[in-house]
Amino acid sequence: MVLLALTVLWMAGIASGQDSMARVENDLLHFSYKLEQYLDTSKQPCQDFYGYVCSRSANISQSGRQRFQSFLQGADDQHFMDMELQLVNLFKSCESGRGVDALKSSQLFRVSGGWPALETVKANASLRSNQTLSWLGLLGHFHEMGAPYFFETTVSMQSNKRIVVLQPDSTRRHTMRKFEQRVGEVLQTFGIEQSRAHVAALEVLSLERSRREIVKAEHIEDQVHFSYGNFKRSAFGNATLPRLDWDGYFRKLLNGKTPQASDTIVVKQLPRLVDYFRLLQNTSMHRLLNWIWTDYLMDIVDADCHQLAETYAGDIYAHVVQRITADRAELAQMYSVLGKAYGEQLAGSVWIDEISQQSSNQFLGNIMHLTLNGDERLDATYREIVLGRRSFYRNLEKLRRFQRRRQPPSEAAKQLRQYAQVFDTVNALLGRQNLSAPLNYLMLGEHFSRSLIAAGSSSLTPGAWRSPDSERRFGAFQECFPAPQVNPNELLLGLLAQRQALRSYKQWLGQPARTALQERIDGLLAVGRIKMSLQKLYFVGSLVVDCRSDLGALQQERKQQLTHAILRNSREFAEAFQCRPGDALHPPQQPKQPQQQRCNPL
Repeated sequence: MVLLALTVLWMAGIASGQDSMARVENDLLHFSYKLEQYLDTSKQPCQDFYGYVCSRSANISQSGRQRFQSFLQGADDQHFMDMELQLVNLFKSCESGRGVDALKSSQLFRVSGGWPALETVKANASLRSNQTLSWLGLLGHFHEMGAPYFFETTVSMQSNKRIVVLQPDSTRRHTMRKFEQRVGEVLQTFGIEQSRAHVAALEVLSLERSRREIVKAEHIEDQVHFSYGNFKRSAFGNATLPRLDWDGYFRKLLNGKTPQASDTIVVKQLPRLVDYFRLLQNTSMHRLLNWIWTDYLMDIVDADCHQLAETYAGDIYAHVVQRITADRAELAQMYSVLGKAYGEQLAGSVWIDEISQQSSNQFLGNIMHLTLNGDERLDATYREIVLGRRSFYRNLEKLRRFQRRRQPPSEAAKQLRQYAQVFDTVNALLGRQNLSAPLNYLMLGEHFSRSLIAAGSSSLTPGAWRSPDSERRFGAFQECFPAPQVNPNELLLGLLAQRQALRSYKQWLGQPARTALQERIDGLLAVGRIKMSLQKLYFVGSLVVDCRSDLGALQQERKQQLTHAILRNSREFAEAFQCRPGDALHPPQQPKQPQQQRCNPL
């Protein structure tokens, strides 16, 4: 019986191994097939690899949204963390309730006095639901909810005293022509009758032009300090301004409390703020309500549910995208392998010191824990709000209010969030597949290694992760790898990350059980339309997840220059794509000993 059981287990292991190899083969071939629609084969990889991979791939993340939508529609509440349920509810309310009735049922709509453009009769003070609201009271409702119109108020504590900073708004999201177009779209979306829409649009555009004149005015970047007691009594040197109800305003922002008379009020650009106050004082409440609701709804009606979720619950959105994309056990295994490669390559070298190594190891530990177990801390943070499945505008108000009151994320949390953004693109590329080995090495290995090394410092300054003792060696590196248009710190980081990730990828492929598989897949890839190989797939996969459409022309050019500088110094890239002398990305001639040893960054 024992022999029979062992035989069954052995045969099951063989079958499992065969299934695993078949899955790997299918994943790689499917990935290569998927790339055919994104690679620009009119460009030569050895001349312009960035253009070859990125010129048609910039908007690739948009195609992953259908998979995310399917996940939410088939969500099983019993297997969700609380914060994930909040995201599901936000999506369901977004899909079912973004019309006029949902807007009118929101709390902000009721307390503000409503949107006059929606009223079927001529609006006046006797018809509005809130007849006593002043312009400062109206702004207080929007500010408390996280929409800081005309000026932004931030409150901090210092030595048991509040420090309140008022900063006038100086932003213009659109050109005036584009703003006018968007106003028309908002009014049309809510079905406002043409004659009322025309009058409302004239009011909105008139106030917007006046606001922009104040924005364009040049003022000295000064700040004036008041005690709160003096601030409440001040007319700011303008006799035409009435006494404003600042106590009522701050009760909204501070949960029913007001600043103490001795608390400090800091006003930045006081002349601009006074100009806003005069404009608001001379604007009817009817016109102000039309302007503020039109502007508030402008970015909501134009955005789909994914954009709204990313904007107002981006940390949960990133968490869920990663969860539905990856085989978490295999992803954590890859992180562990790359963490080991980091230690073997850099620990004890001149490039990092003990502090940067500890910071990088902390990043590694955090991301492995989040991958396997989810983010319990983030889950606990979102438990203080409850989102329903019907009232979308009410959900949005809750989220914006919640985000306004949250403490700013730590540098460690920012690093993790920045890294997780890559999963949007990975999700789009994989379709309904799960990210597993070796695709995780192809698509995430280099991106993760770069993040792991850079996590040695919380500063965003290039090269902050380097040890102070590395300056002499870094000077030699700059001599050996001249790239005048590229930041040498970014070049060094890219080369180190590539060596870590590529070495780990080769080790995964080089295991004895995978030798035959590697030969078979290389043979199949070679006869495809884009003539791929496992080595080529690594370089394409590492770059395609980093192609971004949101970069301006100058940023795109710098990204291209950095990518090409790294590849120009990669022998493996030249071998994979058979670059020849004279090609833009052919490696420079190898220096002779001992110069070769001196130029090796490791």
